[in-house]
Amino acid sequence: MKTQRAADIVVGCGIAVFGVFILLASISITGGAAHRLPPRTFPMIVGVLLLLCGSGLALKSWSIRGADFAIDWPDREGVRTISVTLASLACYIALMSPLGLPLATFFYLVFSIWYLKRSKWLTAIVISLITALISHYLFIRLLGLSFPAGLLFE
Repeated sequence: MKTQRAADIVVGCGIAVFGVFILLASISITGGAAHRLPPRTFPMIVGVLLLLCGSGLALKSWSIRGADFAIDWPDREGVRTISVTLASLACYIALMSPLGLPLATFFYLVFSIWYLKRSKWLTAIVISLITALISHYLFIRLLGLSFPAGLLFE
């Protein structure tokens, strides 16, 4: 029988290992102008955060003693939801170069919010639009990171 504690430990360790891989990969990134942030800054921050959060989750779950409840594997509907969500994430990554970060983010979030049935279409569109604009101005304009701007913002 699978338990929540064991699942949290495994997921935490997996996230921490993923963070280490991102850190190692970001070390090899070179280039960038002297007056701007180097291109490796954002991946390094993400790698450190993943390493810290994953380690924290694993250690917290490891240290908890007491009642632990059993969890079930996802049923057919759960597996379908996970598969569609991962496929939409793959499409988001694939479309980021041709469409740019803001537009790809907008489409990804509209679909994800709608598919996961979290809110109505109008709410999904407004949330996605705000997030796309913030990502453009924060990452591309303010920080000067080398994300593709896309058709609308070039």
